[in-house]
Amino acid sequence: MAVDALPSSLEEEPVPRPLVSTSPPAQSEGRPEVTTVSGGIGNVVLDIRNLRTYFFTYDGVVKALDGVSFNVRRGETVGLVGETGCGKSVTAFSVTRLIPDPPGRIMDGTILFKGANLLSGVDREATYKPIKGTNRVKVHRRFRRIRSNLDRMMAVRGGGISMIFQEPMSAMNPIFSISNQISESLLLHRGVAIIDGLLAAHPNDPAVKPAMEAALVAARENKPGQLRAACLALGEAAGLPTIGTQAYYLLHDNYPDVEGKQPELAKLLRRARVSGIQRQYLSRERRLYELMTDQRRSYLAEMRTGKLEPGKRRAITARRTSVRFRTFYFGLWGLRGRVRRPLNEETFWQSVRLLEGVSIANPVQVARGYPHELSGGMLQRVMIAMALSAEPELLIADEPTTALDVTIQAQILELMRELKRRVGTAIMLITHDLGVIAEVADRVCVMYAGNIVEIGPVRDIFRTPLHPYTQGLIASIPRMDDPSKKLEAIPGSVPNLIYPPSGCRFHPRCPQAMPVCKVERPPMTVEGGGHVVACHLYHGPVAQG
Repeated sequence: MAVDALPSSLEEEPVPRPLVSTSPPAQSEGRPEVTTVSGGIGNVVLDIRNLRTYFFTYDGVVKALDGVSFNVRRGETVGLVGETGCGKSVTAFSVTRLIPDPPGRIMDGTILFKGANLLSGVDREATYKPIKGTNRVKVHRRFRRIRSNLDRMMAVRGGGISMIFQEPMSAMNPIFSISNQISESLLLHRGVAIIDGLLAAHPNDPAVKPAMEAALVAARENKPGQLRAACLALGEAAGLPTIGTQAYYLLHDNYPDVEGKQPELAKLLRRARVSGIQRQYLSRERRLYELMTDQRRSYLAEMRTGKLEPGKRRAITARRTSVRFRTFYFGLWGLRGRVRRPLNEETFWQSVRLLEGVSIANPVQVARGYPHELSGGMLQRVMIAMALSAEPELLIADEPTTALDVTIQAQILELMRELKRRVGTAIMLITHDLGVIAEVADRVCVMYAGNIVEIGPVRDIFRTPLHPYTQGLIASIPRMDDPSKKLEAIPGSVPNLIYPPSGCRFHPRCPQAMPVCKVERPPMTVEGGGHVVACHLYHGPVAQG
């Protein structure tokens, strides 16, 4: 049942019109026609409209998000800022459908990811019955519908939308090694490409031998830079880049005992030689990953069109079962480990390469280790490597650099920039650090108490903040050009969202509050090119939905 069926106590405040739309804005009577905030719709990757997420607790219904609307375009970094408890992380978990249920529920709204409605069918997952005399609601969940909708999300998570969690330890399995967990993500989203690379390797190429000699020469002369280049050339000659990575870590710490590593270097190339039965197993796995991709496409089609395709999905499941049944002998004890060895070694060294990319000093040792052996900053970097492994179209980064040193923060932010440049990944960056926002964001969404209060280009937000809450956040930043300036603080704290303030939710803390702020919720108004604000101090044209 939709949110309209909730008791009147949950419907006290009018819901603002969403900021973005796939249809042209209509001419409002008595108001000039304005352009939508979304800009080029064809480039919009994530489009959130009127999102409402509530938590049903014993004390009452917490309105964590109450009418949130914004979008993220391809190749753009959108910063989400605000105080603790304003709804930033709840927004991220709502997009990825990771809201804990119970007690949380996405009540209403639309989340479009490249045209696919991620909230398709959410209104049929539960019914709500008010408890008389209280602010509480009894929720009756339909778990079959919930399970079906969550199954559809497998088509989006990872390759479509990837997330860097604020607390990495809670998102990692303590009984599996780091390489196992990164390898699972690699195979799930890039399994076909990895197997194609293994099958296309050519370790007997004539160029392999001189490349190996060049690597040995660089190792004897103890020149790490030349050794890295020579090992990369060795991997290219063998047709498998991870061969070069493995050769580098075999040779770079063994000066002057390089000669004793020649047999191991020759043995290293053997893993690129796939035997007949291993080739059959890899072909079988490739077929299974192809069918998994077909299933994801079917789910995406359902979310785009709203029409279920149960027959098509059943046929894909039947084909996967048939492939597994016809090759059941690959699961026999003693054979499975042998035929899977090339794939395991390949994904391990690809994991090492990913850990190198997030500036981990000893990636081989870390890949073989377990989460409890790493510090918080190292775990954060592992989580970032895992999120970037699938090269997602949208990356949600929830405080990605909180537990990192300043120098590592700069490297991680540069890594995210590189992914945006190379793949066109859109980034939704959640952080309290306005310095990071000023450095990497293109647009900024300012949140307060479950609402968006201001959206604009990063330069406009910092140079001319419009909302009093945004002005308070900017005033609390220390300035290098005026170190003697006294920092200002916003009085009070974020309100109790079970009983949120009427009208504008910021009015109890606002130094410029007016009588109208206590009774009427301000609409989003356009105050410049792409700069909108929800405040009664401004009277620009209302942003069209």
